[in-house]
Amino acid sequence: MSDSVRIITEANRTSWNQIAPQRPGDPAEFFAGGGLALDDFEQELAGDVRGRRVLQLACSSGDQVLSWANLGANAVGVDISDVAIDVARRKAAEAGIEAEFLQADMFELPVELREFDLIYFSAGAICWVPDLAQFAAIVADRLRPGGSVLMVDHHPVWEVLAVRGDNEFGVVGDYFGRHTPRGETDDAKRPLGARGAESPPPFSAFIWPVSDVVMAFIGAGLRLEAFSEGGAPALYAGAGGVAANLPAYYVIKASRPQLSRVAE
Repeated sequence: MSDSVRIITEANRTSWNQIAPQRPGDPAEFFAGGGLALDDFEQELAGDVRGRRVLQLACSSGDQVLSWANLGANAVGVDISDVAIDVARRKAAEAGIEAEFLQADMFELPVELREFDLIYFSAGAICWVPDLAQFAAIVADRLRPGGSVLMVDHHPVWEVLAVRGDNEFGVVGDYFGRHTPRGETDDAKRPLGARGAESPPPFSAFIWPVSDVVMAFIGAGLRLEAFSEGGAPALYAGAGGVAANLPAYYVIKASRPQLSRVAE
């Protein structure tokens, strides 16, 4: 990891630690009862994970990791915030669910984290990646042959549009910003725990065009299996009926090719 990336991610870690206590997620009782913090389409794309090794990057307080564990996976969660990891570990213990949680930067994963059947990251993950090509290469390297990455994230169109009223919007970001951290944004784009704060902690987030994300995974040697975009009117609250006409999230599934059999 370059010094410039390390400076960015370490500063973000400090800010994440400040807001992590305000991001507890669902209670342990929900998961102890078999609850799942995953959409049906995510489960369908992932397939049967029973007995499979699943890694979630940027796992926050662990809700999806515990969900994969409830589906029978050997689940591991990684987050840059040690405070968030403590929350996730306590929740797993209280729920009586076996899952592993590790504090680490996504760009410096522990060497033992490899040969995964599925690497998953959910909404609000890719915007914290300063170097997309390097990140895609790291993810591809940690998959077993035949393993897949499943990404469900905010659409960058949502990242750059701010609702100003019924069918009224302002542009608060650069869709093609890429390596340049976004500047000031509207409150709805800040992480939960920082929204509404009089002096929210600083974060360096990035806006990556969808095409860049797709091509980064392909460039890392992965094969695109599924790609879709969808709406979520709640993310454009206050925009009126046009909220349903705008993209709010996108989904990518890409797989590492199986090893070719050597002819005898």
